[in-house]
Amino acid sequence: MPERYARRRSMTDRRDGRRLRTISPLFQLSPFTMLTPADAACSFTDSAETSVIEAWLRSRRADGNENMTLLHVVIAAYVRTLALRPALNRFVSGRFIYARDTIDVVLPTGGSGTADANSMSVTVRFLPTDTVFDVYRKINARVDNLKADQSADRMERIAGTLVKTPRFILRFAIAVMRWLDYHGWLSPALTEKSPYHGSALISDEGSVHLPSVRRSINSMGALPLSLSVGRTRAVTEPDKAGQFTDRRYIDYTVTYDSRIADSAYVGNAFRYFRYFLQNPDELETPPERVNEDAL
Repeated sequence: MPERYARRRSMTDRRDGRRLRTISPLFQLSPFTMLTPADAACSFTDSAETSVIEAWLRSRRADGNENMTLLHVVIAAYVRTLALRPALNRFVSGRFIYARDTIDVVLPTGGSGTADANSMSVTVRFLPTDTVFDVYRKINARVDNLKADQSADRMERIAGTLVKTPRFILRFAIAVMRWLDYHGWLSPALTEKSPYHGSALISDEGSVHLPSVRRSINSMGALPLSLSVGRTRAVTEPDKAGQFTDRRYIDYTVTYDSRIADSAYVGNAFRYFRYFLQNPDELETPPERVNEDAL
């Protein structure tokens, strides 16, 4: 199966997306009134109870998926959400709104915990039909490849070259890259490895003992959404019978570009996301349908 949606293309489309022409005129106008993602950024925090996820993970690890974690389930739930609510996979560039052709999730890989640690990210491409086991396999393969040859990371090499140049050259180079990206002419060799281009940035803050955080959306690139998952927290609360019981929750914070979809659509999409988190067995099989975005 190809790694792109089956979408018709025209001469005004970008390499990584198809321009949307039939959406509401108010949405088409919004990139001209809200010029940057910072102008249009909205965020919210929600939580999900983890007892079902933890039991499911224990069972799947016993079946041979020993390295499967909560983050794999989170990413699989988001990929499944995009299959049903594809407008979350839009992005704004050059004052136009596009539907992304692929599902590309940017994952920060973290560092050593020191102040000057080398912060890197990895982009993993998924299909809307991927199951949680496909997500697990693709992430592990991509991370193993990065660990085996970190020097091959193109963005790291480019950044290392740029920071060694005089400031006026660096500013000019970044301005040229912004201009090329604005028009959709930036090389795929850069956009496919860039931490600023993708369907979403998903970070596991709990792995470094932090709660979920509100991550900003960079004004450069085409990243419409960030999803930050915090550490697990314990809560004692009454159940339906009025008996107090211990439960565990994860919080997650979402920051999104409101120019791609309104709050009602986003809220509906994340109802699906929360449902899949609390019913991970639904992610073991491909979705019954994959919805296409507007023309």
